[in-house]
Amino acid sequence: MQEEQMTCRNIPIELLVEHPENSNFMNAERARKLRRHIERTSRYEPLIVRPHSSEDGEFQVINGHNRLRVLRALKHKTVNCIVWNIDDNQARLYLATLNRLSGEDVPERRAMLLENLFTTFNTEELASLLPDSEKRISELRRLSHVELDKIAPKSTTEDKLQASVILTFVLEEPKAAEVSLALDLISNKKKELSRSDALAYLAHFYVKHCSPNY
Repeated sequence: MQEEQMTCRNIPIELLVEHPENSNFMNAERARKLRRHIERTSRYEPLIVRPHSSEDGEFQVINGHNRLRVLRALKHKTVNCIVWNIDDNQARLYLATLNRLSGEDVPERRAMLLENLFTTFNTEELASLLPDSEKRISELRRLSHVELDKIAPKSTTEDKLQASVILTFVLEEPKAAEVSLALDLISNKKKELSRSDALAYLAHFYVKHCSPNY
């Protein structure tokens, strides 16, 4: 990357948006430690962002999604950022490398990110560019091709006549984010599914594949 393509600046926090293909999420304990560190020192590693490809005036986060969430929780008005002028494929490559340094990947989300990279790169090329081995990349690609029709059967008329069940539960933010991402992945595969239907698919998959008595 050429030096003139990078600039450092403080950006209003409302102009920063997370990349929709980010697969990296920090667990609750790490997030609490990060928050305590920023509260105590007011210091943090600058976020890496790029000018948004479709929203004028906004910036898309490439590295620093977890820091951005903490800074929002702490009511910061501006964020110290390094701005890179990079295209969509370069952004995806950085998402798949830089974000491995902290937090943990949601496998299904990373699979979706790599699937988009496959429109430009093959498995061997990605293995030379990313931390993943060719075997791991192939496994993630298979994960992204799971047929949801095989996970759970279609609802029958009788099923729909059964009384609705209202589920109430509370999740910490990182866990809620993972559940939300899983529902998004299912809904994106099956456009006609609501989030409640997606949750039913998720539950059925676990019961079918993880319960020895099913």
